[in-house]
Amino acid sequence: MDERCGAWQVGNDPDSGAIEFRVFFPAGVDPHVTSIVVAGDFQAELGGKDWDFANGFALLRDTSDPRGDFWSVATGAVPAGFYEYKYLVGFDGAAARFVTDPCARYSGLRDRNSGVVVGGSRPADNVVRPLPDGRKPLADLVVYELMIDDFTADFRRGRAPLDAVTDRLDDLRDMGVNAIEFLPWTAWKNADFDWGYEPFQYFAVESRYANDLAHPEEKLSWLKRLVNECHDRGIHVIMDGVYNHVSPAFPYRELYREPELCPFTAHTWVKDFPRLQDLDFGNRATGEFIEDVCRYWVDEFGIDGIRFDNTVNFYQPGDLRGLPEVLTAVRDRFGADFSLTLEHLDQSAVAVTNSTAATSFWDNSLHDLCFDALWNDRITADLLNALNNRRLLAAGKVPTLYLSNHDHSSSGWQAGARANVGSVGGWWKLQPFLIALFTSTAVPLLRNGDELAEDHFLPEDDHDTGRRVIARPLRWKLAGDPIGTTLRALHRRLARIRAEHPGLRSPFMYPAEWETWQSEPNPVGVGIDVARQTVVYHRWAPVDGGVDNLVVVLNFGDKEKLVDVPFPATGGWDDLLAGFAGGDESWTVEVGGPRAPVLVGSHWGRVLHRFNPR
Repeated sequence: MDERCGAWQVGNDPDSGAIEFRVFFPAGVDPHVTSIVVAGDFQAELGGKDWDFANGFALLRDTSDPRGDFWSVATGAVPAGFYEYKYLVGFDGAAARFVTDPCARYSGLRDRNSGVVVGGSRPADNVVRPLPDGRKPLADLVVYELMIDDFTADFRRGRAPLDAVTDRLDDLRDMGVNAIEFLPWTAWKNADFDWGYEPFQYFAVESRYANDLAHPEEKLSWLKRLVNECHDRGIHVIMDGVYNHVSPAFPYRELYREPELCPFTAHTWVKDFPRLQDLDFGNRATGEFIEDVCRYWVDEFGIDGIRFDNTVNFYQPGDLRGLPEVLTAVRDRFGADFSLTLEHLDQSAVAVTNSTAATSFWDNSLHDLCFDALWNDRITADLLNALNNRRLLAAGKVPTLYLSNHDHSSSGWQAGARANVGSVGGWWKLQPFLIALFTSTAVPLLRNGDELAEDHFLPEDDHDTGRRVIARPLRWKLAGDPIGTTLRALHRRLARIRAEHPGLRSPFMYPAEWETWQSEPNPVGVGIDVARQTVVYHRWAPVDGGVDNLVVVLNFGDKEKLVDVPFPATGGWDDLLAGFAGGDESWTVEVGGPRAPVLVGSHWGRVLHRFNPR
């Protein structure tokens, strides 16, 4: 992007401008290219015929840069608008082929074309504003995983989905969300619905997300405005970066006479990702390419973090290439407050997070235990450790924990799946798990729609049918029914409690670790009682003038329970969940000794608080 590869308007005239096209081949591998001609639907504006490759614009080769060869050409001025184009690449000893631009900043609307914008709003009109108070520490975030298409399908009509997201940002902020992790917005290979995990053009915004029928010349501006709208509300923006693999149709391969020799994809780095094309981090050019991709999105759009997809496949223990070099480059450029989260679904996740510049990893443990318990109506002794895997990480690093995410069925569906009733017949079973999530030592992540108890089933393995990656639109009318109203209110209350109490954002938890053979509370009285389906643990943090103390009591059973709870101090302990969904607005347990009885409703919990001055 520093060398303006791809297609760019020359100058900043809002009404017209020439277009410059530029392609780069890294040194080291001869692509055997003899010619590159660009044509598209801009040619008629220059007095010619659209898509006329015979009279297209020939790019000229420049071999003066030791990093590799640049091919470039500029057209005459064309009026403001959105234009699509492609390259016709000639080779010695092989037939010419049509190739999409791998460095385009816009994907086309059809036929795997690339796009370029002339005119429209200018960069100066869309300067990204930073977060007003700067980036928060990772442990202070409540992250919302948002799939742009599903999130907006119910209300966007003809608007660009990136624009429509802004309609519900106030709702998310009011629910306590202060970070949004967007599923990939980079372009994929066609106009069909997709999750975006088969990247096609790394520098391009997916046209499906950026296309507004009334404003075809506005594309990148929608994303910049969305980032600004998030930042103005104090919401961090985290992009999902897919850097292990690309679509088999990845256009850079097609720029080489022999695609298998493309330096970015020539060899598998660690292991194959089924049905997709792996990137070759054994070649330094690939690491530099992905670093450029990260820098582009941060520099241009002011994002606050990246979630790195499928890092297991581009991490080789003991090798600094691949994941470590990319993480280090991003951290060194954007600082320690830029979040770097790994999807490293492997037993080595903690070790990899600790040994690299990563700040977090996706922790599947609570999801697995939650879905198992919802199916079997029984929690196990493993639950307590899942709430404190932060104990395994170096200072300043925090796991990301969730009940579900885009890869799994919705938690609402799972709550009633065993009885074939979905969320309607079991949504309340989610309540103690949500309380556990928000009172854990991890970063809570909320999958979009779970706050509404959406009933979406997702096969864990669709046997190559494609039934995992289909549209599951959020039905926003559910937000106003009794289930959606209650669950959203609970999210709001829990997020507020977490924000107000340092003890719930600290790394301190007792018991810090739980032996999984322990099916009853320890002699102090904390831990898991498997038979009674109750859990007790302490959270705290030193603050100015004292200690912010919290005792969490959870009841996963279907009957009200009286729990003998140990407390670290005598006096009154206030339930921070009191008054939720009816009942007394305040509820206090007076503690006169080491323990006190606490009554907890079925599928519910109490978050008991006391500030102890020094």
